[in-house]
Amino acid sequence: MRDYMSNIVGNRAVCEKLCLDVLANKLSHALILEGPQGTGKHTIAKSVAATLACAEKNTSDKIPCGTCLGCRKVFEDKSPDVITVNRGDKSTLGIDVIRFLREDVRTVPNDLDFKIYVIEEADKMTTEAQNAFLLTLEEPPSYAVFILLCESSSALLETIRSRAPVLRTELVSNEALDTYISSTDRRAAQMKLSSPKEYAELIVASSGGIGTALKYLEPNKFAPVKEMRALVTDFCEAALCQKGAKAAMQVLSRFSQNRETLSNQLAMLSSASSDLLLLKKSDDAPLKFFHDRNAAIELCDNASTKFIYDLNFAVLTASISNQRNANVRLLLTKLLSDAGMI
Repeated sequence: MRDYMSNIVGNRAVCEKLCLDVLANKLSHALILEGPQGTGKHTIAKSVAATLACAEKNTSDKIPCGTCLGCRKVFEDKSPDVITVNRGDKSTLGIDVIRFLREDVRTVPNDLDFKIYVIEEADKMTTEAQNAFLLTLEEPPSYAVFILLCESSSALLETIRSRAPVLRTELVSNEALDTYISSTDRRAAQMKLSSPKEYAELIVASSGGIGTALKYLEPNKFAPVKEMRALVTDFCEAALCQKGAKAAMQVLSRFSQNRETLSNQLAMLSSASSDLLLLKKSDDAPLKFFHDRNAAIELCDNASTKFIYDLNFAVLTASISNQRNANVRLLLTKLLSDAGMI
């Protein structure tokens, strides 16, 4: 049995399809990989390039083989024919970048049979840039392959999506995530042994994203996430353990006035309240926020199902108000009111 992209955790159907398309010479000249952050889109894109470059792909049981010169060049970022396109330090991917791509694509490959363009955050292409890119997609050189990476393809023009099949990457389970990073990254293995509670929190906070988990292994990257999680936990304890509206408001006063940060805090609070609501139905419910199931069960036992439901709805309402640029202080006060705490 052939092993397709064995370096990828999860997303087996996507990996197999892409390898089989390459082997059958049916790979589309453009394709879209969409999915949540950290689900391996970049690694899959690089593996597609390696499969195209692999000298042993038609005979090896492992595809790409990972050992031939073509594979090594791609995986070691030494191939001039695998080009990454991104927005740099700009907020959008503009037409200047696409103009560069359109000029570059006219140059034939250097040492591979293909030129592979990996376009990061393709969903942040401006409409002008997308229309310019469409001109290349309509009549691409035979050697060009475009791999567009995005969280959601809905931001791309229909005319682009009609020329590029969409493949979706999925999050992996916490168990698979733990197994992978603890066996492949020494930092993860050490944390699992020396700080098991922090490690468990990192796994849950990564939300099934391997790339996210690897990023959080850097202490300076995980520190603000842990701080935000602690803030959300403090609010849940104040709200559910009958410490009163004053205590809950004191915690809410520590929430950010910055809308983007507040949006992340409310999203995290929504996950926490959803966990608590699920635990009211089953102690075995899958959790997205809490890493300590017993502590979460003990916490939700302090409040009624109705109260937790009202709190969950109040958080959702506050999130919508924040998106609509409502006054932050007022929307947080209204959160307590909607939850029936004041």
